[in-house]
Amino acid sequence: MIKKLLYLLIAGSLLVACKQNNTGGEVKKADTTQTIAKDTVKLGQEVAKVASELPSPVDFIAHINQAKLEYNAKYLNNPENVNAYLSTSQRSAINLGVYLVDLGYNSLYMKAQEGLKFLKSVKKLTDQLNILDEQTKEMVVKFEKNLENRDSLLTIAREGYFSIDEYLRKNERADVASNVLIGAWVEGLYLGTSLLKEVPNYDKEERYKLALWRIGGQKTSLENIINMVGKMEQNDENKQLLTKLKELYKAYESVKVESASNDIDVLDIAEVQNADEISDKVLVKTTKRVEISKEAFEQIHAKVSDLRSFLVRK
Repeated sequence: MIKKLLYLLIAGSLLVACKQNNTGGEVKKADTTQTIAKDTVKLGQEVAKVASELPSPVDFIAHINQAKLEYNAKYLNNPENVNAYLSTSQRSAINLGVYLVDLGYNSLYMKAQEGLKFLKSVKKLTDQLNILDEQTKEMVVKFEKNLENRDSLLTIAREGYFSIDEYLRKNERADVASNVLIGAWVEGLYLGTSLLKEVPNYDKEERYKLALWRIGGQKTSLENIINMVGKMEQNDENKQLLTKLKELYKAYESVKVESASNDIDVLDIAEVQNADEISDKVLVKTTKRVEISKEAFEQIHAKVSDLRSFLVRK
């Protein structure tokens, strides 16, 4: 799903660039248009790199579920904060990504009434960004009708991502796509580290190894996100974001990620309808082996917590 979005975003960005370069006008105007077109293509390419490494929403949920971590709402972003994110499109897009992950998390643990609150916040942000309308209304109705069916709730949450993907694909809005990805990635990493840190001896028990690997394996994604943000408009928000991302990367310096084997058939977890069908064996085959110390993990948790606080501030 995310990979499909990225390839289409790149294609759309290239199409926009070609259309702009074929228009007439003064030399200065043409030069400006070409510069904008090149920047758009570069951003689209970086979005593609990030998405190719990011775990899909179902992937993230599956790993949380596999570790059997207890539900803890205190780490979610209060859906009542949504009005604080309507001031700029950047803050709206970032927190749309945050709330979509929180929606998936609630769906996994059958917290349907709580999930409905997050879905309504998602609807408010998509309205603010002028992304979809009828589709998100339908999502709310479907969610209300399936409050007792976890797999249906997860499917509805997944459909939200697909709907946003489709919109972004048709409208070539790489800026919105990049910010939604950033918000979702940070929230996923924040939830993963926060929930795992609650468990005594998380670094010693075998059942939590895959969750640790998933967290450590995000080092590659972080590199791509840093490159992507570096190609975005360097306003004050993005300058602060870039600084905090680099601080997080320093916490990852000692983490070693094994390259994925080319001879392994990798399952597209986003296609699995029932999270319980994803076995430990499948997760091992789709997770890179990682060396991550307890000290490194706790440094990552501290830095991603600071970064997440910056993104969801009111």
